[in-house]
Amino acid sequence: MKNKSNLYSKYQKYVKDKDLSVKNYIDEALLKTKSMFKYNGLPDSLPYFELEKILQTNGYGFIIKHDGELICLKGGLGGQLDVYDNPTKITVANPALNINDTFDIKQDGVLMLNDSQKRGLLPVLGKYAVLLTDTNISLNTVAILSRITLLISASDDKTKESADKFVNDILNGDFSIIGENTFFDGVNVQSSTHSQTGQITPLIELLQYYKSGLLSEIGLNSNFNMKRERLTNNEVNLNTDSLLPSINNMLEERRRAVNTLNSKYGTDIKVQLSELWSNKLPKEAKDEVKDEAKDEAKDDNQ
Repeated sequence: MKNKSNLYSKYQKYVKDKDLSVKNYIDEALLKTKSMFKYNGLPDSLPYFELEKILQTNGYGFIIKHDGELICLKGGLGGQLDVYDNPTKITVANPALNINDTFDIKQDGVLMLNDSQKRGLLPVLGKYAVLLTDTNISLNTVAILSRITLLISASDDKTKESADKFVNDILNGDFSIIGENTFFDGVNVQSSTHSQTGQITPLIELLQYYKSGLLSEIGLNSNFNMKRERLTNNEVNLNTDSLLPSINNMLEERRRAVNTLNSKYGTDIKVQLSELWSNKLPKEAKDEVKDEAKDEAKDDNQ
């Protein structure tokens, strides 16, 4: 007879196994952020999904021309620092392409940054993934403990068996009859001293606060006002300005690298904020994105 998989135990790991839960939160966030930017003119050897994966998880990528095709590689930065303390060399090891070499950043390719600090998104995503994991575990624990509304104690084994049968019959929807006075003498019922339900609401609010913080960090507008009354428009839009700096920084770094690629290798690559992502921005930022798109369209027609 074929054994059935225990689905509860399988997916319970996403709550109780901290490493698995953190990885799951990071993967879910990366699924969103990998669609943040829209590229036009990328060669087939440089898929945008793979390019964004390297930039967002590694913080930077080095694009070179290998066998006539542009590819993005990961590597370690180093060499003699320039006047602004920036590295001048990058060491790359890629067994699939049989590449094991040190390249000059300015001469041999184009260094493309995810952001001006070369941090990538993993420090932010990982931080919130840990906070969300711990809060989820706490919420799950409190939710389970909320089932305990009373405590039953028995003075001997026979009374315990009678109490177990009584509780199981009630759980199964059956009527149960108690036939001995010793049952009442040997069983003590006490109410649970701690109210778990009162702790659920604050944990839900904390979970929502962390989720909103994570979305705001990656450029999505999400309200985290903890007021229980209605919110005004000003309160709803309170955090929109905080969305702009990180997104603009990431966009500018991509555009700077793309312009260098176009100049160095004769490509015609363009990058802009994706429409789905820009719709989450305030009106002023949307207008800015539209104006930039119009300017790019004019350049193409000239």
